[in-house]
Amino acid sequence: MADRMDTFATAVELLAAMDTGELTSTELLEAFLAQIEDHSWVNAVVTVDVDRARAEARLADAVRASGRRFGPLHGLPITVKHDVKVAGMPSTYGSATLRDYVPDEDAEAVARLRRAGAIVFGRTNLPEFAKDGQSYNTLHGTTANPWNGDLTPGGSSGGSAAALAAGMTGLELGSDMGGSIRIPASWCGVTGLKPTWGIVPVSGGVPSPDDPPGAELVVPDIAAAGPMARGAADLDLALTVLSGRGGPALAPPRFSAHRQLRAVVWLDDDVLPTASTTLTVLEDACRALEADGACIDYKKRPNVTLSESEELFEILFMADVTGGIGAGDFEALRRQLAAQRSADPMLAWHHRALELTHREWLELQRRRLRIMAAWEEFFTDVDVLLTPTVFTTALAHDHSEPVWERTYLVDGKARSWRPNLTRWCAMPGVSLLPATTVPVGRTSQGLPVGMQVIAGRYADRSTIRAAMLIEQTLGGFARPPMNPSTQRPAG
Repeated sequence: MADRMDTFATAVELLAAMDTGELTSTELLEAFLAQIEDHSWVNAVVTVDVDRARAEARLADAVRASGRRFGPLHGLPITVKHDVKVAGMPSTYGSATLRDYVPDEDAEAVARLRRAGAIVFGRTNLPEFAKDGQSYNTLHGTTANPWNGDLTPGGSSGGSAAALAAGMTGLELGSDMGGSIRIPASWCGVTGLKPTWGIVPVSGGVPSPDDPPGAELVVPDIAAAGPMARGAADLDLALTVLSGRGGPALAPPRFSAHRQLRAVVWLDDDVLPTASTTLTVLEDACRALEADGACIDYKKRPNVTLSESEELFEILFMADVTGGIGAGDFEALRRQLAAQRSADPMLAWHHRALELTHREWLELQRRRLRIMAAWEEFFTDVDVLLTPTVFTTALAHDHSEPVWERTYLVDGKARSWRPNLTRWCAMPGVSLLPATTVPVGRTSQGLPVGMQVIAGRYADRSTIRAAMLIEQTLGGFARPPMNPSTQRPAG
């Protein structure tokens, strides 16, 4: 069998090793399964279909031996977050109410990965119905961060990020609205892409019990599906597969080398200062990029504020996710938010979302279009904007309820779980822009820090190419210590 270290290689490296005969799909699958078993405390891959995966791996090996390929991901074992349909496999959305739900068809994004030759062998954990910034539920338990098991990998694609960081899968399909790909990727030291809205299909989500008939026909606002991986080149390969043909054309990068890159850096915020240890890592990363020849501007800013973007995101996000729930549940939520809205700005925004008239919704859309126009102007002579992915590193497990009462300390100051953690990710999210997170180093406490790379609409490959240059400068993915928890988290 191939050396277990192979499980920490990038997807591009693993595919190349299979092409040269150094590694078979069967060997790689068995190595991933062994890694999952040996580090079960991570609890990232919570459902596996071993028999089918082994049969598909044997077939992939036979086809490769004959000189043929199914596609660019031929024989690569991958996992998929539990929120989309995978034919023949439990698709639970992290809920005991869907314990026995096994769809007979794939979500379109999953189907594209399969047609490209990928072998879906497992499902990764998430919060129930993706409603938390951590990855735990009563059905599958709690996912731990491979860098330190006392910490959360984040959510909602926390199982996805943890599985990649722990060397348990070759590639992942996650989903993201306010950072559900990007924040877990940052906290686990891997890469992730939230694509331009609409270029990767989000159809085929697992239905929740509250969904009315026809809910699957509505394309959600802001939400995006995207790849997660151990290297930026993997994201580029997966994006080609996932975006398919017939959609909007993705612009090629306007740069290929450090000396051609024009980047603006925006690392701090007066309202929510970036944690000092995180800021140090990000500043060091930018100086290293400059030393390698990149043109870095620390003063230029888009005509966009974090605060307005965050407010618009929270209102439009809540309006979208509650638009399909039943009347009784909607009214109960409206009453709850009305009673609590003075406790937190986010609750006030969410209550407003449930009270919107059509005229008010249109006014919010006009504000959004103005912001999107400002972004378009900004990116006429700027390739990418570099920001924190999230203003602090991974947090301790906290499953207390309600979510808005959870707090944690950053530089001695208490902060709320929401909306603070999503502030930087909400900015490109509400404007439908692509954003890639890439690891840029570790704090003095040894925790990974991610940098968010934002570009104009349909310039997804610019965010990925910049991430590749950042990896060249800083080294990219690093294998975590696989440090188990000293105390098993509740859940």
